[in-house]
Amino acid sequence: MKKNFTLPVVLKIQALLEQEPDIDFVLTRSDDSYPTLPDRVKVANDLNADVFVSIHGNSTTSAVSPSGTEMYYSRSSSLTLAQIVHKHVVAALGLSDRGIHQKSLHVTRETTMPAILIEAGYLSNPTDEALMYTDAFQEQLAEAVVAGIKEYLGVS
Repeated sequence: MKKNFTLPVVLKIQALLEQEPDIDFVLTRSDDSYPTLPDRVKVANDLNADVFVSIHGNSTTSAVSPSGTEMYYSRSSSLTLAQIVHKHVVAALGLSDRGIHQKSLHVTRETTMPAILIEAGYLSNPTDEALMYTDAFQEQLAEAVVAGIKEYLGVS
């Protein structure tokens, strides 16, 4: 299940961000609840957040089972954030680099701040999936996301 991948990663990101006195953050989901996409957008927009980062595990039903990490953004104002975080995530995870793509996704389109959606790997690919459920992979992803956020925000 996706939540068994994404929630542990988000909680690892939270633990790392709690150690950053210059970064305030809010999670749109920190437990087994599932807020709607409009609810997640509303939280970010109401807080006037500086960035919005959504963590995902990709999946497909195609006969060909792709592998790798992808980054999505909707608005050109989010491209720099996507490039910086993608650079860190791809280097940390070692999966195929499937690139940065512009796509109209609700959370990256409707937020008012730079917003990205990270597809860390493919849960539908047995090799990716086996890695994605390991603590080491999740920790590397969390560290890479935080490093990218810090670089984007100029926080040392």
